[in-house]
Amino acid sequence: MNAVLTLLLMLPFLAPILLANLAEKDRNTRVFAFVYLVLLGGALILVGASSMVTGAMLADEALVDTLAQQTQGLDVAQLRDARLDLAGLVLMLAAVLSLIALLPAVRRLAASVLPMQADNAVHATALSLTFTTFGLNLFQMIALSPALFALAGTDEGVRQLQQASGVSYLDILVFPLLTFIFAALLGVGLYVRRTQDEALQRLGLTMVTPRQLVLSVGVTAGLIALAVATEQVWRALDPVSLRQVGGVSQALLGEMDNPLGALAIGISAAIGEEMFFRGAHQPRMGIPLATLLFASFHVQYGITPATLLVLVIGLVLAVLRQRTSVTVCILVHFLYNFVSVLLP
Repeated sequence: MNAVLTLLLMLPFLAPILLANLAEKDRNTRVFAFVYLVLLGGALILVGASSMVTGAMLADEALVDTLAQQTQGLDVAQLRDARLDLAGLVLMLAAVLSLIALLPAVRRLAASVLPMQADNAVHATALSLTFTTFGLNLFQMIALSPALFALAGTDEGVRQLQQASGVSYLDILVFPLLTFIFAALLGVGLYVRRTQDEALQRLGLTMVTPRQLVLSVGVTAGLIALAVATEQVWRALDPVSLRQVGGVSQALLGEMDNPLGALAIGISAAIGEEMFFRGAHQPRMGIPLATLLFASFHVQYGITPATLLVLVIGLVLAVLRQRTSVTVCILVHFLYNFVSVLLP
């Protein structure tokens, strides 16, 4: 069920990518692509405004107490910690930026600092959707993390999260593997603007050389060491938040903290995320935007040292993409995830 829901939720963001690619062959389609993006941005502004109103209402302690009584003991007070007002404001700002990114003058300015073309519909769509998606991810971080972390602080809370998440191998297959691969292939215009060979070349998918294989193992070892060091420092400075983030991760992994689960998670995340972020997105939006977007997708970590670690890992993978290939990035990403899942 989660897999089906994931695909349905992604469709509104995959549609403009397809329209933009079609617009490169049919100029009339460009209007539909841009109108769609404007409507999407407007809808998110309304969602953000609604969240701000809800957040303001939850700031009223008397109202929250009344809701708690009416729901027969449900801890509605936790909603106040969600900061829906701040999350809504962030989403509104991101949606506004996504609309501004469509203006010709802004696209020309962006093209002066990013490896994109101002008059290219695909590049303009990528820039607009970058702000949109970044805003949605931050919205989830701000709105959902407090409640998740509060639950994940106890063993009983972790069990509740495990039951609620119900992550299966099908979910892992669909997201991030199929969804990100589909987005990447749509983005580079497979069978619309490019042939299969051209699309694979654009995505940076090449054979790994023996030297690159050794490099991949070395880089992975360095990243694992960095992760262990980060955890040790984090434990010394803030053991409570470390336990909370660990509880969320444990709940999401469920029964997959075994070699088969590590293999599934490693393969799906490595292939899907690298093809999209380093393969399709980075060559047009640049390292900073692609890396920030990559880190923002790890909403389960909230705004914590874990997110900073993901950001650093993203930067390392981005440099690898420039100096080697996306295939090398996939290998490093897979090895890192596989080992991380199995580490106690």
